[in-house]
Amino acid sequence: MTGRIRLAVVDDHPAIASGVWAGLRDLVDLAPECVQATSASQVPEGRPAPEGHGPVEERPGDVALLDVRLEDGSDPAHNVRWLTGRGWNVLLFTQERRPAVLGRCLQAGALGMIGKHETWDVLAEAITHVATGEAYLSSDWAAVIEALTEARVPDLAPREAEVLRLYAAGLPVRSVARHVGIAEETVKEYLVRVRRKYLEAGRPASSRTELYIRAVEDDLLPNPATPPPP
Repeated sequence: MTGRIRLAVVDDHPAIASGVWAGLRDLVDLAPECVQATSASQVPEGRPAPEGHGPVEERPGDVALLDVRLEDGSDPAHNVRWLTGRGWNVLLFTQERRPAVLGRCLQAGALGMIGKHETWDVLAEAITHVATGEAYLSSDWAAVIEALTEARVPDLAPREAEVLRLYAAGLPVRSVARHVGIAEETVKEYLVRVRRKYLEAGRPASSRTELYIRAVEDDLLPNPATPPPP
């Protein structure tokens, strides 16, 4: 790839957002956007790096280094889809290791993942590779793909996942329809599709309780047994 790579660091910790650029500037020819954001949907409102580059905008070929777990609790897969839909090549930058969470990000279009424990050299290699539009197949990413295959996580469309979350959380069909802005019959159709996909994955979910369990297992709903982060 020729020319400078524009890098958006989507992280709600200012030290990371600015520190990544400082650590990489001698290794990669970057035009950085150190974005302190609480959600990928707020990237356009993020603050640019001190060099004065403008706000993040659509420009295919650049890399968004995305923290999987943002403090606002936004859905990681939604954040990936938001960024990829605007031309960004997404590289997950995370300490998250749960296959269901990372697998959904993969299905949403992320091109790879890199742990926050990695060296600057490894991070630079991953960024320059993802900037070409190709997947960065690290050993961690390969392990996620293998675990995802074993876990048999169904590939739910965004609207299917949204309906599942609301319905499994206890809302009646009428309330789900009102919240999403679709007809009740459409909600029922989505639920039929969701149940079929889980059945095909070998994880039946015929009842609302089973749908709730599947949603928790696949990180579509929070696990009630897991305390919130401090």
